[in-house]
Amino acid sequence: METEIVLNVKVKPLEEGGFVATSSDLPGLVVQGRTRVETLELAQANARILMEVYLSEKLPLPPALRRIFKRKPRTMTLPLPIALPVSA
Repeated sequence: METEIVLNVKVKPLEEGGFVATSSDLPGLVVQGRTRVETLELAQANARILMEVYLSEKLPLPPALRRIFKRKPRTMTLPLPIALPVSA
């Protein structure tokens, strides 16, 4: 069984080009990509890896995630929105 959770992810453009994504829900999640879509895909993949490490190593979860795991099983899917360019 999988549990879906939603992380708040902030995506910001970088002056030198590309984007960076971070999450206050999951400290340590910092990824950089060339496009918003790539950055969100990297954030999703890295968030899952970070959560797997927290769970397999039995590390204390960040506060935002602790509340979720008190109520739900420990397997998850992390849905993130994907922004697509809009044609003019």
